[in-house]
Amino acid sequence: MITADEGAIELRRHLAATPAQVFAAFAEPRLLTRWLTPTPDVTLTVLQLDFRQGGSYRFAYGHPQHETMIVRGSYRSIERPTKIVFSWIIEPPDRHAGIESEVSVAITPSGSGTELVIRHARLVRADAIERHRGGWGGALDQLPALLAQEGSLHGS
Repeated sequence: MITADEGAIELRRHLAATPAQVFAAFAEPRLLTRWLTPTPDVTLTVLQLDFRQGGSYRFAYGHPQHETMIVRGSYRSIERPTKIVFSWIIEPPDRHAGIESEVSVAITPSGSGTELVIRHARLVRADAIERHRGGWGGALDQLPALLAQEGSLHGS
């Protein structure tokens, strides 16, 4: 499910994984690179990841038909395994460079799985809202397969 209000998008997914597994998908570089892209043909390279409150990250997104996009930010809040809040800043020369938005991730046990809610706020331009709605939607389409594969590797 996707909802939108002025300057924000919110996506919800029920996942067949534990909250700890979903949290790890945001915290571990080897997992992030396998799902946090808008489509499978976009590659994510983790340039920096200091996953702790006050820590920062920097990611490079490589697209076959476009320039590499660099995103950076800092972790404002981390409550293992239920909550992550971080800034999201796209670097020049991208057309959305300089917009300092904020991503809030809520991870809640739900039945035999987990409810994941991602809210991306402070998107001050309509084209940024649409771009990030598509990006997060595509990433969340890839996350269940990663979680299923990781779960089978760890016997959960």
